[in-house]
Amino acid sequence: MLLLLLLFHITAHAQIDEVTSLIKDGYYTQAISKLKVLSQSSNDLEARSRYYYQLGEIYYNYTQQYPEALNVFKSILKMKSDGLPMPEIYLAYIKIGDVYCRMGEYESAIQNFLTLVDMVPGTHFVNKIGWRKIREIRTALHNLMVQNQIINTYKGSPLEAVAQFQIAELYRNHSQLNQPEKAIETYQELLLNHPSDMLAAEAQWRIAHIRHTVLHQLDFAIESYEKVAINYPTSNYAAEALFHIANLHRDAGEYHKALSVYETINELHPNFWNMHAVYYWSGVCYEKTQKYNEAINAYKILLTLHLPTLDPVYLGQISMYDKTIDEVKELIQEKINKLTVQLPLYEFEKFEMAVDVGNFQEALLIANNIIVSVPNTEIAKRVVTQLPSIKHLAAIQRLMLQVQNEEINIAEKIRAQLHIATIYERELLDYSNAVNAYNQIVIEYPESNFAAEAYYRIGLIYADILAKPNSALKTFNKVIEKHPNSLQAMMATFQVGEIYRKLQRYDEALKSYQTTISYPERELYLSERYKDSYADRAQFRIGRVHFDDQRFSAARIAFEDFIKTRTDSPRLAAAHLYLAVIRQNNGDKKVSLEHYQTAEKLLTENPIQMQMVIDEMENLGFQNEDTIFSIIKEKQKQLKND
Repeated sequence: MLLLLLLFHITAHAQIDEVTSLIKDGYYTQAISKLKVLSQSSNDLEARSRYYYQLGEIYYNYTQQYPEALNVFKSILKMKSDGLPMPEIYLAYIKIGDVYCRMGEYESAIQNFLTLVDMVPGTHFVNKIGWRKIREIRTALHNLMVQNQIINTYKGSPLEAVAQFQIAELYRNHSQLNQPEKAIETYQELLLNHPSDMLAAEAQWRIAHIRHTVLHQLDFAIESYEKVAINYPTSNYAAEALFHIANLHRDAGEYHKALSVYETINELHPNFWNMHAVYYWSGVCYEKTQKYNEAINAYKILLTLHLPTLDPVYLGQISMYDKTIDEVKELIQEKINKLTVQLPLYEFEKFEMAVDVGNFQEALLIANNIIVSVPNTEIAKRVVTQLPSIKHLAAIQRLMLQVQNEEINIAEKIRAQLHIATIYERELLDYSNAVNAYNQIVIEYPESNFAAEAYYRIGLIYADILAKPNSALKTFNKVIEKHPNSLQAMMATFQVGEIYRKLQRYDEALKSYQTTISYPERELYLSERYKDSYADRAQFRIGRVHFDDQRFSAARIAFEDFIKTRTDSPRLAAAHLYLAVIRQNNGDKKVSLEHYQTAEKLLTENPIQMQMVIDEMENLGFQNEDTIFSIIKEKQKQLKND
């Protein structure tokens, strides 16, 4: 009997492994047929439930046959009367709700989740999941309506593109509207209506990524990623797209194709953030194709250049998320030792000459070879100190070729120029060249949407880096004047308010903040259902301005209105603390205590609210988590004793 039971389990596992293999290889029809046979022939209730789940997942995730997925998951519910454990039933309800969302039947999804929450106590985690799903669907549908209203109001303007993008994001997000096909359709509409918008590159990237990771349409994914790299070669998404194309080729065993794409990334995007993974997977592909010298070179660059400063969180990019940096170093060194052959040395003088003549791309290649050839020498150390700037200068050189290329369209030329400016600003911290590069855009293409971004970035440099508030004000006002319907106009209006606030020109600051609120909101969806926006910040700043100007009655009214109207704000705790201080100073001890208690509740295990309190109230002594809780507790104790 034990032998027969053992044979049964071995056979069952082998069959599941076969199904998994079929799915991995893309043979979905065969996997479906296999699972149908297994589910019909199994007498084990939980085993049959697992077969149904896997069958439903194929319909849902791989073939997009949603009615079939719905029927399969509903079949699991029918097994409740047969004694199927309740956790399996709960999961089936959750999957059914997800399928309804994919089908666009949101009311059915909500009713399904309401049925689920009625089945379990309010304290049960499944109850919380169900209510969260309901809230997220309803919130997303409301946000969808708001964004459609913006589209109707701002047809043909950059704000229409922003609204279309946000609608696509609502459809894309699994926790919101969960319709990836509809998201793709909306991104494509954005690309059709606004092909040169700043969001176009990201929209095309989203299409590719959905096809790749959500719909598992790998051929279409490669085609869509290629559109990102070809149509938006100077965007930040171009390197990401190429990286995914290379990985898809590698997963398919097409190593030569993968290497060609990895080499393209190295050539066109030398400052790609994921370059450690490019080198690692290049080494793997070189090994597979028996190009051992090239493999050693790739592994040595990874070992000596990237691993020493790599955050362990990025080890997942090379499928080593379960290892430490030291363990990875040891593994890579073992690979190098196994494959090692003597590589020719590159002379340091060649490196210096390339730098002297401004050929940074050549200098970067030579530097990499010096580091891997003689890693522990003084020459290598001197090269390493120059590498951070050289790789960014090499990227600028490549982008300059795009700017000068007559075959590239105007939008891509401007995008390349904008990328150059951002590298100067954010990577090299060369603000003079950054301002010059941004100015080139506003001088040569003053009507372009990119000019609004260039003006805005110049304004930020003047305001935040160079401490030239008057120059910043002039620049921000140019954005508002020349590009009134752009996202940057709204952000510039807020920054004008910030400058006036810091200059203690409070009435002018209030006017700018009020204008900011009048713009359509572009919301940033945070975790724990919070939403941030410039309007949220501006409305909060109105209260701060009144407080700083000792208009405490006006500040109280402003913060109370903020709490009522901004129920999803990450600044709620900060608003309650300001009100607590105001009420305490006015002698309203009971109300003050209530505000302190509410703030404490909001801040408990809530890093988002905590950070906002630090950002908004550091001048009042709320400098870190310990200090904040200490002040709140002391104030509550004082109010209770009084």
